[in-house]
Amino acid sequence: MVNVANFLTLRYDPDVGNNGTIRNVSYRDVLNLRQSSDPAPSSEEVEAVLRKKIRSQINEFGAKRISLAISAGIDSNLIFCLIKKEFPDIELDCLTVSFDNEDDTSSEVLTAKKIAESQSAAFHEIYVGNPLKDLPLLISIIKEPRWNIYQYYFIEKASTISKVLFTGDGGDELFGGYTFRYRKFIENLKSDHTWVDRVRLYLLCHERDWVEDQESMFGPSIKFTWSSIYEILKQYFDNDLEPLEQVLLADYHGKLMYDFVPTNQKYFTHFSINGVAPLLSDDVITLSEKIPARIKYDYPANIGKIQLREILKRNVSPEISHLIEDKKKGFSIDLTKFWIKYGKEMVTSNLDRARIFEDKIINRDWYFKSMHRIDQDKFDVRDISKMLQLLSLEIWYRLFVTCEITPKFCL
Repeated sequence: MVNVANFLTLRYDPDVGNNGTIRNVSYRDVLNLRQSSDPAPSSEEVEAVLRKKIRSQINEFGAKRISLAISAGIDSNLIFCLIKKEFPDIELDCLTVSFDNEDDTSSEVLTAKKIAESQSAAFHEIYVGNPLKDLPLLISIIKEPRWNIYQYYFIEKASTISKVLFTGDGGDELFGGYTFRYRKFIENLKSDHTWVDRVRLYLLCHERDWVEDQESMFGPSIKFTWSSIYEILKQYFDNDLEPLEQVLLADYHGKLMYDFVPTNQKYFTHFSINGVAPLLSDDVITLSEKIPARIKYDYPANIGKIQLREILKRNVSPEISHLIEDKKKGFSIDLTKFWIKYGKEMVTSNLDRARIFEDKIINRDWYFKSMHRIDQDKFDVRDISKMLQLLSLEIWYRLFVTCEITPKFCL
């Protein structure tokens, strides 16, 4: 069984989350590569490796038509531009997921559409009004208690177009894209901080993954301690790397190796499609490890992904350069609006008499107290995120532990 405490605090469990699609990277690996790399690899070197990966994968699969998950951001558009440079005549279908967010998502979709069509690529918007409606099916595939797993929808669509789907996954984690977290971490970091202090600060910068009264959430069946969470993250912060390097190392494992990558791979396998993330090739990962964080991230300007920006600038067409967003958005949901329209009703109808309460996994009193706080508008958006996590846990529990429901269960 998965470690429920880990999933509800970190969004992953390191004991079950890695299926070997990308390699483990230790702090010693980073230190050794830095010692053998002087000066640091240039953006030209990174571009050459990316181009080689794109060529080899398209040629290996013999693809005449491919698809690409695209947003208005840097990573997916970098891959888009390099594919067009290497294979100007290939049939390319760009896919974007949209939600019921009104202004934000519609703007993102419109921008992605303009970018795709300006380069004669087909464009497909996959509209997902309520991404919770198919949650039992999605969880049955990945076999983990997650709710924000809507990449299922563009992978499903891609499987009807081509057997090859490219993504821009990895850019944020490898090249310093989570600038809003880095700034918060650096501004609150003190010179006398121990590794435990840095772990706590790291978690503070990932506050959507847990709530302030996290200890009270679990029932007696779950033995939760913050010290056990700190021990998971210790390897990333109890070493000789610079503090920001430690953050990047923790993100690489937590966000990629134990979260996004294995989830995507399960969907790729389910739909019998070849997923290609050029930024996550072994050679690119190695190059990124050789590049110090201070070169990837400009702290005074709060700008990340410096090398990727340089590559994109060299390859982007003038007619779309102004469309690409500097700020990270990606495929995201306005949780407050979503809660009002769909989330609250789906949570209450499935959790008010949940098995996770009956079997003392989650504290029922904590749940009702938290729901009351949300109803009184005395809440943080992470309270909503936590309720959606509990919903996914209930569905996972009834699918794989009590076996009461099937993937076709209607929420």
